[in-house]
Amino acid sequence: MSPPDTAPQPAAPTTSSLSAVGDGLAIHREGFRLLRRERGLWKLAFVPFLIALVTCTLTGALLVAYLDVVHDLATAWLPELDVAAWWHWLWVGPARVLFFLLGIVLTAALAGLSLVMAFLVANVLSSPFLDALSRRVEAVVEGRVEDETDSGILGALREGGRAMSEELRRLFFFALLQGTIFFLGVVIPGGQLVAPLVMVATTVLFLPLDYASYTLDRRRVRFREKRRWVMSHRVAMAGFGAGAFLTLLVPGLNFVALPGLVVSGTLLALRYPQLPPPA
Repeated sequence: MSPPDTAPQPAAPTTSSLSAVGDGLAIHREGFRLLRRERGLWKLAFVPFLIALVTCTLTGALLVAYLDVVHDLATAWLPELDVAAWWHWLWVGPARVLFFLLGIVLTAALAGLSLVMAFLVANVLSSPFLDALSRRVEAVVEGRVEDETDSGILGALREGGRAMSEELRRLFFFALLQGTIFFLGVVIPGGQLVAPLVMVATTVLFLPLDYASYTLDRRRVRFREKRRWVMSHRVAMAGFGAGAFLTLLVPGLNFVALPGLVVSGTLLALRYPQLPPPA
């Protein structure tokens, strides 16, 4: 069976860094177009959409209710600048403006990371549906599904449990990584300024690993090999991850982001070949 003429076709990655970033971003456009066009995908996307709607709304409401707490957490390390004489305002004034703007940036970064974590929890809760959605996308694009997993009803149940187990493992890895960066940022002098930026950067590189993993898991690609795969195409993966990160932050669009990003992640896994295991 040959793939439909209208389906996005995998293309060889380009070598230019700028082009690679553009390729990673463009996959999202292809993925959301495919999800909109193929009505057979909608029923598989419905449950993840509802779960993402609940987790996003709840997290957003908590962020609004406890915004002061989030701001205090982000800016607790900033020094208090006192004015003992009028001329001190020559440097205290600009410094306070700088700290105020820095506080906004750091608070926004923590809020964004909180929303990403909420979507990763939604990934776990809806992982069997997302795995089925990824299978269907691969069938539409490739005309077949490369699958090394078990077949039959019992196999389907086992694979649903496996999908949830693998998603939990990725969530644990992400939480441990972010927690470590946050801890180091607190205890290392000056790390408070760098840690939020590093946390966002690692999130950007984690998102392609997470959303492509449904396809990679069917090929029995191990977690270590997935990380090697991401880093081998890190420029394109950064483009994909940046697009995913921004999508999760856009109100309204983030409700459909969960199934849409799995569709895009499936296209990403099909487009960029997996590396052979290290010798």
